[in-house]
Amino acid sequence: MDRRAAKAAWKEATPDAGVYAVRIGERVWVGAAMRLGAAERRLRFTLRMGSARPAALQAAYAGEMTFEVLEAFDPEMRPMTRERMLKERAAHWVARLGAAPA
Repeated sequence: MDRRAAKAAWKEATPDAGVYAVRIGERVWVGAAMRLGAAERRLRFTLRMGSARPAALQAAYAGEMTFEVLEAFDPEMRPMTRERMLKERAAHWVARLGAAPA
């Protein structure tokens, strides 16, 4: 696939938005992302490079982590609704799990 076709395919892909949890040992962080797959790849990369945020997440990392999708949203959801729901549901899961925001 050439570069132009890859770019077009990426733009046409429906976002897999949702809320996720990152578990390292007994600690849990909750975050939300428009693209869950990209969020997991970015998080794993920044942890390996030593530049993950928040700093407590990086400090807890010792080579092992679990990325868990807590909630995935309907791809047909309107963008403004999706953004609002990401914030609301992430706050819900932070409270429910007693987690820190990622």
